[in-house]
Amino acid sequence: MILAAAILTASINVEVDLGQLFKRAQSVQEPAVVCGISTVGYRFMGKPGQKFHYAGDTYTVANEGFVELIASPRRTTYKFDGRTLPLDVWPRDQFGFREVPLPTSTN
Repeated sequence: MILAAAILTASINVEVDLGQLFKRAQSVQEPAVVCGISTVGYRFMGKPGQKFHYAGDTYTVANEGFVELIASPRRTTYKFDGRTLPLDVWPRDQFGFREVPLPTSTN
Protein backbone atom coordinates (compact mmCIF):
# COMPACT_ATOMS: atom_id res chain seq x y z
CA MET A 1 0.00 0.00 0.00
CA ILE A 2 2.80 2.40 0.86
CA LEU A 3 4.54 1.51 -2.40
CA ALA A 4 1.38 2.34 -4.41
CA ALA A 5 1.09 5.70 -2.62
CA ALA A 6 4.74 6.48 -3.35
CA ILE A 7 4.31 5.64 -7.06
CA LEU A 8 1.13 7.75 -7.26
CA THR A 9 2.88 10.66 -5.56
CA ALA A 10 5.88 10.37 -7.90
CA SER A 11 3.64 10.32 -10.98
CA ILE A 12 1.78 13.42 -9.83
CA ASN A 13 5.10 15.23 -9.30
CA VAL A 14 6.23 14.22 -12.76
CA GLU A 15 3.01 15.57 -14.30
CA VAL A 16 3.42 18.89 -12.52
CA ASP A 17 7.04 19.15 -13.59
CA LEU A 18 6.20 18.25 -17.19
CA GLY A 19 3.38 20.78 -17.12
CA GLN A 20 5.76 23.56 -16.06
CA LEU A 21 8.27 22.50 -18.68
CA PHE A 22 5.56 22.56 -21.33
CA LYS A 23 4.42 26.05 -20.29
CA ARG A 24 8.00 27.34 -20.52
CA ALA A 25 8.42 25.83 -23.96
CA GLN A 26 5.25 27.54 -25.15
CA SER A 27 6.39 30.93 -23.87
CA VAL A 28 9.60 30.79 -25.96
CA GLN A 29 8.93 32.46 -29.31
CA GLU A 30 9.72 30.43 -32.39
CA PRO A 31 12.05 32.16 -34.85
CA ALA A 32 10.35 33.76 -37.82
CA VAL A 33 11.42 32.29 -41.14
CA VAL A 34 12.13 34.99 -43.70
CA CYS A 35 13.15 34.54 -47.31
CA GLY A 36 15.26 37.31 -48.80
CA ILE A 37 13.90 36.70 -52.29
CA SER A 38 11.06 39.04 -53.15
CA THR A 39 10.93 38.66 -56.94
CA VAL A 40 11.28 35.10 -58.22
CA GLY A 41 11.15 35.83 -61.93
CA TYR A 42 9.88 37.96 -64.78
CA ARG A 43 7.51 37.36 -67.65
CA PHE A 44 8.49 39.73 -70.45
CA MET A 45 5.50 40.18 -72.76
CA GLY A 46 5.65 41.68 -76.22
CA LYS A 47 5.30 41.08 -79.92
CA PRO A 48 7.01 38.00 -81.38
CA GLY A 49 10.51 38.90 -82.52
CA GLN A 50 11.04 41.81 -80.10
CA LYS A 51 14.49 41.72 -78.48
CA PHE A 52 15.54 42.87 -75.03
CA HIS A 53 18.57 42.49 -72.75
CA TYR A 54 18.47 41.19 -69.19
CA ALA A 55 21.35 40.19 -66.92
CA GLY A 56 23.90 40.39 -69.74
CA ASP A 57 21.99 38.22 -72.22
CA THR A 58 19.79 39.05 -75.22
CA TYR A 59 16.35 37.44 -75.52
CA THR A 60 13.80 37.37 -78.35
CA VAL A 61 10.08 37.16 -77.66
CA ALA A 62 8.73 33.83 -78.93
CA ASN A 63 5.59 33.25 -80.99
CA GLU A 64 3.64 32.82 -77.74
CA GLY A 65 4.29 36.50 -77.01
CA PHE A 66 6.35 36.16 -73.85
CA VAL A 67 9.65 35.04 -72.32
CA GLU A 68 9.81 33.85 -68.70
CA LEU A 69 13.10 34.23 -66.83
CA ILE A 70 14.21 33.45 -63.30
CA ALA A 71 15.27 36.67 -61.55
CA SER A 72 18.99 37.33 -61.44
CA PRO A 73 20.17 38.50 -58.01
CA ARG A 74 20.41 42.27 -57.60
CA ARG A 75 19.28 42.99 -61.19
CA THR A 76 16.58 45.66 -61.17
CA THR A 77 16.70 46.85 -64.78
CA TYR A 78 16.51 45.57 -68.34
CA LYS A 79 17.45 47.14 -71.67
CA PHE A 80 15.12 47.64 -74.57
CA ASP A 81 15.81 49.61 -77.74
CA GLY A 82 18.94 51.19 -76.24
CA ARG A 83 17.15 52.34 -73.07
CA THR A 84 17.64 51.05 -69.53
CA LEU A 85 14.26 50.50 -67.87
CA PRO A 86 13.32 49.56 -64.28
CA LEU A 87 11.74 46.22 -63.40
CA ASP A 88 10.47 46.93 -59.90
CA VAL A 89 7.63 49.17 -61.10
CA TRP A 90 5.51 46.17 -62.11
CA PRO A 91 3.45 44.41 -59.42
CA ARG A 92 4.34 40.91 -58.20
CA ASP A 93 1.79 38.12 -58.35
CA GLN A 94 1.21 35.63 -55.52
CA PHE A 95 4.11 33.49 -56.79
CA GLY A 96 6.66 36.32 -56.87
CA PHE A 97 6.65 36.87 -60.65
CA ARG A 98 6.41 40.27 -62.30
CA GLU A 99 4.76 40.69 -65.71
CA VAL A 100 6.79 43.19 -67.73
CA PRO A 101 5.13 44.53 -70.89
CA LEU A 102 7.78 45.46 -73.45
CA PRO A 103 7.32 48.96 -74.89
CA THR A 104 6.62 49.43 -78.55
CA SER A 105 9.81 50.03 -80.46
CA THR A 106 10.60 53.57 -81.63
CA ASN A 107 12.22 52.23 -84.83
